[in-house]
Amino acid sequence: MREVKSYVYESGSSAHKLYTLPEYEEQQEIKRRKVEKQKREISHANARMLRHNRIRSIQLVLGIIVFGAYFCGFVYLQNGITTGMKNIRTIQGQISDLKAENGATESRIAAQTSLSNIKKTATKKLGMVYASKGQIVYYNMEDEDYMIVSGE
Repeated sequence: MREVKSYVYESGSSAHKLYTLPEYEEQQEIKRRKVEKQKREISHANARMLRHNRIRSIQLVLGIIVFGAYFCGFVYLQNGITTGMKNIRTIQGQISDLKAENGATESRIAAQTSLSNIKKTATKKLGMVYASKGQIVYYNMEDEDYMIVSGE
């Protein structure tokens, strides 16, 4: 028996080559493997790119969270400072009011404790009179540790 060879013809503008069917199938298999390899490489590259993008997105979100926390902390501290300053101003106002009230009270006490005021109150309200000469006793102090009473 004779072996029958099949030839495959590809059309196009280049020079025509004739291949036997097994050679053609082998070349098609090589092309198919090459295309599959390129697809796998593209798939791996896309997966790498997606992982890289996911990592970058996570980094961006974490950066935004950190910045937001820093900003909130700053605003919280600024608010605390403002509140403290407001409290200080309130307390300073209370201090100045108390100082004014204290000054007025001291003036009123000074006015009531004047010698003429005391004499008026003692004579009019309490009925007191000046001491007579016989009621006055003088003491001589020769030493500071004890006292000698004279005139009795």
